[in-house]
Amino acid sequence: MRGRPADESIRIARASIRQASQLCRGADLDRLQRALDFLESAAAGMQEAEAQVRSGAPADAAGICREAALLKRDVAGMIRAIDSCTALCRGLSVRLGCAPLSYTPQGRVVPASPSVVACQMQG
Repeated sequence: MRGRPADESIRIARASIRQASQLCRGADLDRLQRALDFLESAAAGMQEAEAQVRSGAPADAAGICREAALLKRDVAGMIRAIDSCTALCRGLSVRLGCAPLSYTPQGRVVPASPSVVACQMQG
């Protein structure tokens, strides 16, 4: 597979994560959807980088390691932001007596079963 070098794919993935992080600073659903699109783009960039590394010896192994370490830091920051938002949402739903939201790994809402909703309304 000949595409862009792995370290460049990782840099592009990092840029997508930073853009997603910037978009997540508002409570606008359109912005959040665009942020999800950037995160999906970052995941695709990482798959491309992985394919490049697996296809042969990378030209700049030290550069890839450096970019991967920076990517790990960026991902950790994004995970903290997402976890914080999730905790706030779940806390509000409990406080307001609503059914808690669950999400798939792709970020889609999973509807609560009627038994869970009934239990929460009683308890």
